Amino acid sequence: MAKISGLTFIASISIYVILLSSCNNEAYDKEFDRKVENLKTFSKVYGYVKYFHPSDMASEIDWASFAIYGADRVESCKNKDELIDTLKALFKPIAPTVIFSKNQPGQYNLKSITPEDIGGMEPTYWQHRGVGYGMDPQLRTPYQSSRVNGLIKKDYSHMVGKLSIGIDASKYLGKKIKYVAWAKKGDVPLEKAYLRLALEKSDGTSDLKMENITSDKWKQYEIITQVDSITTLIHLGSAIKGKGSILYDLPMLYYEENDNWVQVPLSNNDFETDVTFNENQPNKWYFEGVGYLCSVTDLDHYSGSKSVLLEYSGVVEKEKGQSLFPSQPKFGETLTKEVGSEIYIQMPLVLYSNDEGTYPKTNQEGLERLKLTLEETPRNPAYLKVRLGNVINTYNVFQHFYPYFDVVDLNWLDELKKALTNSFKDSTGMDHLTTLQKFTAPLKDGHIVVSYKENTGWLTPPITWTWVEEKLVITNVLDSKIPLRVGDVVTEINGESVVEYFEEINSRISAGTKGWLNHRAEQQSLMGEKGSELNIKVGNENIKLIRSQYPFSSATRMSDYEKINDSVFYLNLNSIAMEDIEKLLPELAKSKSIICDLRVYPRGNHGFISYLLKEKDTSDSWMQIPQNIYPDRNETTFQNANWLLPNKQPYLGDKQIIFMIKGSAISYAESYMGFIKGYKLATIIGEPTAGTNGNINRFELPGGYNIRWTGMKVVKHDGSTLHGIGFLPDIYVHRTIEGVKEGKDEYLEAAIELTRK
Repeated sequence: MAKISGLTFIASISIYVILLSSCNNEAYDKEFDRKVENLKTFSKVYGYVKYFHPSDMASEIDWASFAIYGADRVESCKNKDELIDTLKALFKPIAPTVIFSKNQPGQYNLKSITPEDIGGMEPTYWQHRGVGYGMDPQLRTPYQSSRVNGLIKKDYSHMVGKLSIGIDASKYLGKKIKYVAWAKKGDVPLEKAYLRLALEKSDGTSDLKMENITSDKWKQYEIITQVDSITTLIHLGSAIKGKGSILYDLPMLYYEENDNWVQVPLSNNDFETDVTFNENQPNKWYFEGVGYLCSVTDLDHYSGSKSVLLEYSGVVEKEKGQSLFPSQPKFGETLTKEVGSEIYIQMPLVLYSNDEGTYPKTNQEGLERLKLTLEETPRNPAYLKVRLGNVINTYNVFQHFYPYFDVVDLNWLDELKKALTNSFKDSTGMDHLTTLQKFTAPLKDGHIVVSYKENTGWLTPPITWTWVEEKLVITNVLDSKIPLRVGDVVTEINGESVVEYFEEINSRISAGTKGWLNHRAEQQSLMGEKGSELNIKVGNENIKLIRSQYPFSSATRMSDYEKINDSVFYLNLNSIAMEDIEKLLPELAKSKSIICDLRVYPRGNHGFISYLLKEKDTSDSWMQIPQNIYPDRNETTFQNANWLLPNKQPYLGDKQIIFMIKGSAISYAESYMGFIKGYKLATIIGEPTAGTNGNINRFELPGGYNIRWTGMKVVKHDGSTLHGIGFLPDIYVHRTIEGVKEGKDEYLEAAIELTRK
């Protein structure tokens, strides 16, 4: 018998272990790939049934919870047969007319969905103008979804009831404010009752702060925040969402002055005198919320003898879905798709219905069991299935309704695979936020913001910076103790080069143009938890910064208007109200040149355009709202929208008009610029705008996430593409490091120089 040496034996064992490890890794990779493929298949079916299957049952369930529940069920399926059986079991209670198969299905059996007597029955089908189904019902948008002729049970408990009072913010710009109030909750779910503080801004955005009302005993709650330079209104109050009630008393607002809190007078803040809640006026209490009631009660109170009661009314209404536009699928039209490798779905797009609902009926007991199961579905992103469900939900919103896939070069299904894969690696709510941000970033939609309840109120160090001449340059130093000067160049952040540091920041931002990407990234790169460090290197010096203040707006700080000289007038369209422009018309009419600053966001003053138009506006199709009756954006039609502005006197278009723009000009600002460029009303100087326009839409995901996005297509007035390009200047102007050091507004200087030619 041959002898085996010790070294030979050890080597043999080592090779065996390596081979075994390799086999195990290969088996693990195959199993993981199968899980992801299962989830991709479920994702496709989920979207088809949610948005296009017309049954009553499919319209009654909580689809966000169903995404979580379904993801958990399909993820572990071992083979194709098991996956098909699981899909059948999942969708049968809500869509019994959907067929799954391993083979290409033949013609759909229409007899199975045709009632014996169709007298008195109408075809029921989905129409989507943009999309309203599953979106935030509180957001006022032109977007709607209708299950035409289908019975709709309107239970308003998914909406929000809000009591608020509006305070002019002009006296408190740059100051810290504190809002306190006493409250107690009735039988209302946690995180569905809260104190609410919203800062409305001149750029059309708002900053919302919330403090959950958690106790069923009277308790004081508090919100502290900073009022930035572009805040116009401070709204404070309380809100409720869901079937319950809250009591609210003695709200107080303070601002900080010389390290002391100074109280701001609030009208009837003890609610002791008679008060109505229907006047939406400054310093008046106002209530809004369909399905909710707001009243003064003397049954319970913290102070005095009265308080305010906000409660759900319990109203449930039934009505038929109305047609939104002429296009409609015909009875007999079906969807046949391969949703996975040799896995097919077939479903009708139209069902008959009457006052008793759609035909055929499902097993009601099975439907009720599913609803109860969904009520128990977890919503904490620490659970893998919650993260997977959120990704699946998000994928389908964009897959069926995002209007710019013809412009953005993107394989959206590949992005779904990446996001699902990352979801397995994530473990915390913040990890999941990053995955959702990276998932949506390639859409290049500057309106996309993914927010998460756990990272609201993040702070920055007392500096701002911006990219100038391809370098990261300090633009403001708000604490004299920091050894930095305006114009200093930052070379490292937290041990990384600034380029590497910003690569990660940029990967989480959806932006159509470099200008908007830089604008967002310059803000996001500074933000973090209170007290956290940001270590930077300038020259040879390492400097430790502490995040200690609320984000500082570095927007243009010019006055609303200024007479540059006898012949040149400056208008800051980012801050001046239309009524103030109208007061200035006599002076503007005398000017030789008018410089218009539109580097950020107009303050509702697009009426100024009418004074630049020689003839009335006839551009009628630059805004286009998608209209869909089929999945995957097939055969999309568009509803045109416009402004059709009149021309007004005095006519100012015979003067030298100069518009200043840059990458931070987005949305409404680009609607403005559509007229300026389209009608050739001005010389445009600066840098390209953000390349994102159209009313936003918004949806909520379990775990405290919200995603806003662009729901319509907007083009330039000549029909050419705006998205991802923006409006380009006639004359390019770029900031310089030297100009930053000297505190110059190089855009304005270039505009003034142009008036001299």
